Amino acid sequence: MTTLIELRDIRKSYRQGKLFRKSRNVEILHGIDLSIYRGQCLGLLGESGCGKSTTARIVLGLEKSEGGVFYKGNDIWKMDKEAYRVFRRNAQVVFQNSQGAVNPRFRAWEIVTEPLSYLENPSREDLRSRARELLVRVGIDSGAMDKLPSQFSGGELQRICIARAMALKPEFIVLDEAVSALDMLNQSLVLDLIRELKKESGAAFLFISHDLRVLLKICDSLAVMQGGCITSRIEDLSCPEKTETPSDPVFMDLAAAVLPAEPQSA
Repeated sequence: MTTLIELRDIRKSYRQGKLFRKSRNVEILHGIDLSIYRGQCLGLLGESGCGKSTTARIVLGLEKSEGGVFYKGNDIWKMDKEAYRVFRRNAQVVFQNSQGAVNPRFRAWEIVTEPLSYLENPSREDLRSRARELLVRVGIDSGAMDKLPSQFSGGELQRICIARAMALKPEFIVLDEAVSALDMLNQSLVLDLIRELKKESGAAFLFISHDLRVLLKICDSLAVMQGGCITSRIEDLSCPEKTETPSDPVFMDLAAAVLPAEPQSA
């Protein structure tokens, strides 16, 4: 498999302190190493506060850290302006809070084509035509193009955000708790959509979640995170024995609730 994105020894600290108290550095990530391959959906599993979302921002180039983020073998922070522009075009994201991720004054077609308007500057007619194609692809009727975010359900708006992420035909998409705010029906619809888009586009996905059940439905491999560290990785989730015989304590705790128990011998 060809590596598309690689994190090498990523360390991240924040200054923490209160008024009249001396501030101190608090390390959030402690030497993260992670490879994401072309066409792969890698799940990043961990409990809240373990550093998953910080990792997402760093891998997207939205936040700097110690260590290196490599895109096709090139350190993104040492790229020239044009090379970095290519990276940013090819690295897109879908956040958990779809309402907070869109401009409430934008119509659906404007939300979907926002990346295109910044990077390609096409005509309004071309933007609307492209938006229509993308919205239909994610199961939104083209007649809803001029609706505002408040006129969509949570599941519909998340699909619109996915359409926006796909607008530039990226090579890599981060989904940060992208279905955790949805009910079970909408979760299933969105996961089916992501599965289809992955197959059609060949894009790589980093799917971040605290819900093992979701990751087992969508991911090819799995990395487990605890306390700012990657504690284990399962390369092939298609092999049942690899998910039913985990050695990582975080994985075991989360798996206990969703994986079938091994039958006990008489």
